[in-house]
Amino acid sequence: MTVPATLMCSAPALDNGVAGKPTLETLGLADDGVRRAWLVAQEVMESAFQARLGARGSARLGLYHEALWQWILSHAPRTRLLAHNVVLREGSQTRGELDLLFAPRLSHTASAPPAIHHAELAIKFFLGLDHGPGDRRDRGRWIGIGSFDSLAIKTHRLLHHQLPMGHSDPARAHLATLGQAFSSPVPPRPAPSLRQHIIMPGCLYHPWNRRLPLPEGSDETVMQGLWCHQSDWPELAAALPATVQIAILEKPHWLAIQSEPRLKFDTFEKQLATHFADHGSPLHCRLTLPDGASARLFVVKNGWPLMMPLTPRHLSARGGLSSGDAPSAR
Repeated sequence: MTVPATLMCSAPALDNGVAGKPTLETLGLADDGVRRAWLVAQEVMESAFQARLGARGSARLGLYHEALWQWILSHAPRTRLLAHNVVLREGSQTRGELDLLFAPRLSHTASAPPAIHHAELAIKFFLGLDHGPGDRRDRGRWIGIGSFDSLAIKTHRLLHHQLPMGHSDPARAHLATLGQAFSSPVPPRPAPSLRQHIIMPGCLYHPWNRRLPLPEGSDETVMQGLWCHQSDWPELAAALPATVQIAILEKPHWLAIQSEPRLKFDTFEKQLATHFADHGSPLHCRLTLPDGASARLFVVKNGWPLMMPLTPRHLSARGGLSSGDAPSAR
């Protein structure tokens, strides 16, 4: 099993006071030697991970990301996974779902139970636009390849719908049950504290011929790439060294370092033409330069995007944001 290093390093900041992914220290993997040995040990358990992944019945990137974090928190030296995909119900009504609940493995006392951590997961790839809602750092200008989602929509939903579910009555009841394992058997039992996280790795893609200001809350540690229209590829290719090699990235391994076949310019141009003649879905690639440096690239069909996602303000007014709906406007 390949655990992408990008899952355990920096990711887009949300600038909202909510913690991000667990740190290497939290996981018990801050030491280089310990981390390398741990990664080797995970490779040995490849078949067990694949069996767990296969049980999900889907190869969607989001489910693959969930499975990876469930595995990491279950097997890291200092964390233990308490529950995942916890469905919250009130009577016959489903209120929502908690993605991950985990706790430290560190020793604790019955009078001072460890905090329970609630994490919501997302893995997102957003392409930046010169024009759009708000100012040049507005998250609404970074949109998904399907043109129905944006960084603004996703962060709003995480902050105002998914994380608050952790403080709902059904969630409190579930957390109290989990907390009994740490607390004194004699009432009154101290309730475990709740710490919340947003784990959202991914990549922000600038237009190939210009750099945009990063969206509000993000800094230079975020993974970044490029995007271009199909018609722009010849001009981009002419600006690159002739020895650049190109690999086409396939889901669910968009963040992993793979050993895909590397193509030369002429072969890639033929594949590009065939791909867009057959269908209009974007093509995700990695360019490897002569010095070994690499960059991710999305090639999208000409005329993309045909629509712009509505802003969280408009979605809230239409009642679509809380349900996860994300209609678009021309």
